Amino acid sequence: MLSVLQEAKQQFIKELKQILGKEVSVSIEDLEAPPDPKLGDLAFPCFSLAKALKRSPNEIAIEIATNIAPQGFIKKAKADGPYVNILFNDEVFGRSLLESIHEQGDAYGSSDIGKGNSVMVEYAQPNTHKEIHVGHLRNFLAGQLLVNVLRANHYEVIPTAYIGDMGMHVAKCLWGIKTFFAEEEPEKDERVAFLGKVYVKAATAAEENEEVKKEMADLFRELDELKGPYVSLWKKTRGWSLDVIKAIYKELGLTIDVWYFESDFIDEARKIIADLQKKGIVVKSEGALIVDLEQEHLGVNLLVKTDGALLYNAKDIALALRKEEDFHPMRSINVIDARQTLAQKQLVATLRKMGFEKPLEHLSYEFVTTKEGTMASRKGNVILYEDLRDQMIALAKEETMKRHEEWGEKKVEKIARAIAFSAMRFGMLKQDLDKKIIFDLEEALSFEGFTGPYLLYTFARIQSILRKAKKTTPLRTTIHVQAPVEHQLLVAMAHYPEILYLVGQSMNLASLTQYLFGLCQVFSEYYHEIPVLTEEGEVLQERLAMVEAVSQVLKNGFVLLGMEPIEEM
Repeated sequence: MLSVLQEAKQQFIKELKQILGKEVSVSIEDLEAPPDPKLGDLAFPCFSLAKALKRSPNEIAIEIATNIAPQGFIKKAKADGPYVNILFNDEVFGRSLLESIHEQGDAYGSSDIGKGNSVMVEYAQPNTHKEIHVGHLRNFLAGQLLVNVLRANHYEVIPTAYIGDMGMHVAKCLWGIKTFFAEEEPEKDERVAFLGKVYVKAATAAEENEEVKKEMADLFRELDELKGPYVSLWKKTRGWSLDVIKAIYKELGLTIDVWYFESDFIDEARKIIADLQKKGIVVKSEGALIVDLEQEHLGVNLLVKTDGALLYNAKDIALALRKEEDFHPMRSINVIDARQTLAQKQLVATLRKMGFEKPLEHLSYEFVTTKEGTMASRKGNVILYEDLRDQMIALAKEETMKRHEEWGEKKVEKIARAIAFSAMRFGMLKQDLDKKIIFDLEEALSFEGFTGPYLLYTFARIQSILRKAKKTTPLRTTIHVQAPVEHQLLVAMAHYPEILYLVGQSMNLASLTQYLFGLCQVFSEYYHEIPVLTEEGEVLQERLAMVEAVSQVLKNGFVLLGMEPIEEM
């Protein structure tokens, strides 16, 4: 189904071809938004036609604007240098848009562009034996938003987690338990915090003593073969971590359909490496096993260390092949820290040498920092997810109680949680993924500016208007625009389906947060300029229809972001 904006674009392109001749190659992709909304609702640049028609872009723009008929969605067209600016007919465009939003409801904005296409999205890849911290949140929330947007575009999405339950960090943790805490058995709700404490102490010991580092390396190799006295302790502590990881995923609303674990790929990786050695793809270099990628300007892909320890990169090869064997996805996207970019390129290049041609996409994101700088769990200077969550809920609760002394404890708690989680989600998603985040808790919780609570506040204000109206008659979808801000609001809502399409194609996730913030700003102007509840009859019903449409668009966007659309604040 075409969106109203696409229908309007198609009308213009159809008329354009009639004016210039059907042989002219133009499409709706050639249309763009004017730099200033006052210029019009759409702009058509004529540069590409100049060569084909052997005329200047300015002349072509004048001819198009002169001959475009004011009918249907188009009110008028005006030449502006080499551009044709198009202004929509508010009555036709507005009626079609409001009807579309009203009829489609929660499905408004969705498209069928992905129908028949499968996409595997790997995200939420924390390590066991470590606590979940603020840095993980960016991965979790970006991955879930990508899954939601792709599903809104009707892709068959396979959300996948790959858990790091092996590695030197596990060896350090197990060594630390045996060495420092052999007699300590933590309470159930303190188990992962206990592992975090152990890890920091063990990491410090390794930095200070080479003999300790050697013991940990030996333990790492034993674990790699799932042999030795530490395996039972590994299984027990791994279970502790997975219980907490799954509980946090549930709390954040993360959908994971497929679970892979690093420990699943040890034998597979060794078999693959042995096979690649026979083929000459993997070679021995100074005692280690590598794939030489110097010609690809990617250095060497180190798979097995000189001591025989299997590295993460080797298991990544096995994982990629398993994904293909299990699901045959048409696209495979990994949401991974930007610091893993080289490793991802090395993986793709290695797979290509093996004859695996399917592209692997890497959606990279920069890390989250605190005001003190980059976080590192080995130093213990991390902000834990649960601590951040509890602090944000407490602050939101305090603010909610100030505003609503009459509310009961249960209601305050519910609203405070919604505010806190919206602040957390929006704060992590509003920035372009290639930009680092310095997460500021108080800024994220603000009810003003580019924040989640501001969006929730706008939505709650809309619900208040609709409640006060106590509407008992069907809302009208006719529209009589009397001010520029009404027109601006219509056009803003019309862009929502296009935003979802573009986010799904470009994976520029911050575009959605920026769009929703912009829509709230336009609605705020509308609310202050246009009377709603003081009107009567048809005018009241028209304006309530406009307000309800904004409510629906915001709600749909909130659902994708994982924000709860609360009706009171």
